[in-house]
Amino acid sequence: MSKYKPLSDHLAQAKADRWTASFAELEEVLGFPLPKSARDQNAWWLGGEKPHHSAWTEPGWRVLDLDRAAQTVVFGRDAASPTGPDSLTPETGSDAVPESGAKQSAKRVLPTAVVGGAAALLAGGVALLAGFLARRKGEPWR
Repeated sequence: MSKYKPLSDHLAQAKADRWTASFAELEEVLGFPLPKSARDQNAWWLGGEKPHHSAWTEPGWRVLDLDRAAQTVVFGRDAASPTGPDSLTPETGSDAVPESGAKQSAKRVLPTAVVGGAAALLAGGVALLAGFLARRKGEPWR
């Protein structure tokens, strides 16, 4: 049993689809202080296979926003969750719930990085092939 199970239970029983919690409130639910990395690093809150991530993902929640300076985190019921709504409507009134800046950036950067990396590999392969063919013909490689 994970030490983060109290958080998982709390979120599973929540009636609302969104919960803004201070770090102090989280510590109250958990019954122990958050680790230093939760206060110092965004990565602690981002997805992964860690027990603390499972505490909110297993009951169908995700981190929507994080403000380490204000020591608050916003959890939202995942729209894909069987217990979640079809869409979440944040307090701002927009149709889509904004993800944390780091996670949102990662979603945009990853496909760009993959395409860019593939293009670089292709260009490198073409350059190597051109050099190889030039040498076979006795021409200097430029």
